[in-house]
Amino acid sequence: MAEKRGVWGIDIGQAGLKAIRLRFEEGSDQVVADAFDFVQHPKILSQPDAIPEQLIPQALTKFLERNDVKRDKIAITVPGQNALARFIPLPPVESSKLSEIVKYEARQQIPFALDDVIWDYQRLGGGVEDSGFMLEAEVGLFAMKRDLVMQQLNPFTQAGLEVELIQIAPLALYNFLSYDVLGIGPDDEAVAMDEYTIVLDMGADNTTLLVSNGEKIWIRNVPIGGNHFTRELTKEMKLTFAKAEHLKCNATKSPDPRPVFQALRPVFNNYVSEIQRSIGYFSSVNRDSRISKVVGLGNGFKLAGMQKFLQQNLQYEVERVDRFGAVIGDSVLNAPMFVDNILSFAVSYGVALQALGLSRIKTSLLPPEIAISRKIRKKKPWAVATAAGLLASLATSVSALALVSKSVSVTE
Repeated sequence: MAEKRGVWGIDIGQAGLKAIRLRFEEGSDQVVADAFDFVQHPKILSQPDAIPEQLIPQALTKFLERNDVKRDKIAITVPGQNALARFIPLPPVESSKLSEIVKYEARQQIPFALDDVIWDYQRLGGGVEDSGFMLEAEVGLFAMKRDLVMQQLNPFTQAGLEVELIQIAPLALYNFLSYDVLGIGPDDEAVAMDEYTIVLDMGADNTTLLVSNGEKIWIRNVPIGGNHFTRELTKEMKLTFAKAEHLKCNATKSPDPRPVFQALRPVFNNYVSEIQRSIGYFSSVNRDSRISKVVGLGNGFKLAGMQKFLQQNLQYEVERVDRFGAVIGDSVLNAPMFVDNILSFAVSYGVALQALGLSRIKTSLLPPEIAISRKIRKKKPWAVATAAGLLASLATSVSALALVSKSVSVTE
């Protein structure tokens, strides 16, 4: 069932904060985007002189000054390269013992003590249940070191925000892909497309590569992003980082763009080689898979020539996202700033879809103790009311007994 409150999906990346507010309109059975924000950091967080501990709170403060989130649900993402994601085919197991088997697998797969990590799992489809046994099932196991989760959560806590969902960015991308591109709803557990789609989300320093047919998920981090192109220009053309970034973003407007693209050529080649290597590995372990297309995301994908270069070298159709098809809301979707940066909103959109209850993914890396304390707090008013009711009933019973006792005494 879809969440009735508005939800904010917030993604804080190297370049800035991206946030989108969604709500589910039951009358029309549609998702509505009714607010968004894009707060750029003054400096990219990975630059040597940038201080993330200052820049992230500043971005959150600006976001909160411009948006009222008091009555809304907050969902955030954490970087995929800092998390562990494993997709494990399970041996035949009693359905009632699934959680025990997964915990055993977690101890084997996670290279830290389980007390030092936040982890969650989910059955991802496939498999059948026969006579109380689960056969050929696959689960997704997701984990992140506790101190890293708390580090990501801390700016929101300091800003007085209660985060209700923490998701790794690649799974938020999967939510976007399955709901918006493939048209898979939260209850379509058995859906598996005949062909696989690749999502490339190019960030500032890394690219998330996600391959999925709607049911199965495969994730890889490619350690090349938009900043690598900028740094190549600083080296080859002897420019400051800021000037190189401007030149990269406006290469086609340069009086002579040829030297710019010649300087960038080695990074283009390295990038496509990394993508080909990843796709080759995926194909080697999924021999029957057929890949239909590549979907490009991330503002790094706006680099002139990127789409054409990948299409020529990967030999797949490469699409660059220019709209979200499963959501309405002209005030957001037609806003110039949103349109110009739509490539960077897929992650925040995906985590907001999950917060609405519209994704197949249900996992969260919110620390369990936080979730439990909030449940207790929410139940306290009911507990107090119940206790007050019991006390009132007890007082009434005692009074009645006292009257009866007095009546008997008088009669005697």
